[in-house]
Amino acid sequence: MPIYEYKCKRCGETFELLVRGSEKPQCPMCSSKSLKKLVSGFSTVSERKARMACGRRCDSPKKHGCCGGCCCGGCH
Repeated sequence: MPIYEYKCKRCGETFELLVRGSEKPQCPMCSSKSLKKLVSGFSTVSERKARMACGRRCDSPKKHGCCGGCCCGGCH
């Protein structure tokens, strides 16, 4: 289920919304269904860059696959 970013054409509110199936989203401020879907950017972090950002060398064989922190999970 993707999260989309929208801008309401009626009140100008910008918001993110989890859209399920054929659900028709509406503005959380004014309840309008007249919305413009915005292009959202995304980001990824490689394991190497995550370790470099951590500032510590991580020699643990146990990898947690977290969202950009240290590979051993000790940085959070």
